[in-house]
Amino acid sequence: MQTPELLRRLGLTAHEATIYASLIENGPGTVADISRRTAIHRPIVYKHLPALREKGLVTSAPRGQRTVFVPEPPERLQALLEETRSRLDLALPALKQDFAAQGNRPAIKYYEGKAGIRSVFADLVETLGQGGTFCRYSSASESRDAYLPKNYRELRDRKRLQRFVITSEARAGHKKPRLDRALKFLPRQEFGPFDFDVTQLIYGDKVAIIDYNSETATVIENQVIAEFQRQVFMALYRKI
Repeated sequence: MQTPELLRRLGLTAHEATIYASLIENGPGTVADISRRTAIHRPIVYKHLPALREKGLVTSAPRGQRTVFVPEPPERLQALLEETRSRLDLALPALKQDFAAQGNRPAIKYYEGKAGIRSVFADLVETLGQGGTFCRYSSASESRDAYLPKNYRELRDRKRLQRFVITSEARAGHKKPRLDRALKFLPRQEFGPFDFDVTQLIYGDKVAIIDYNSETATVIENQVIAEFQRQVFMALYRKI
């Protein structure tokens, strides 16, 4: 790794790194010397020398009517690194707190078209672990095969995913009994939400709402929201 690049990683700007590396390699020099050696225009050299002095990497000394800039020993870089580490140690608790707060905010993703809906079902079977469980309000009036990834059922069955389903009485009549599917339905005369042709999936820390009318899907990723929706689902499921 070249010296200027290493210096930039220690927090110096590109010009600061080039000027300091030139002074180390060529020895003390005036602004004109530094400009000539580095091909950096004099105004820019003047601009960056104060920052190098503040960092303790450069000092100045008079030489006749001119000022000569002298590099400090490279060991000063180690001290600079330690100072940066100390500042990071002081800032780290607040950074951790801010990061944790971000984790509590829902992450929302939006998908369009059959491909977008397929990606939601793919995410479900790919992210749930072996023997995982998900909940589904199922109200699609037509076959969902066009919206499922080709390996959806294969991966679902291989992982032995258990699902709890609440659907309409009409749709429940077309479902064959399965050991990995617990299904209940709401009688038409009591409740008719399934006419909207919208499906909701609750899996892991995610809640996915799929609208087959517009072929769109919205996924909310948040542990609290997902657990709230899961408990509401299971409370309704147990009462049917």
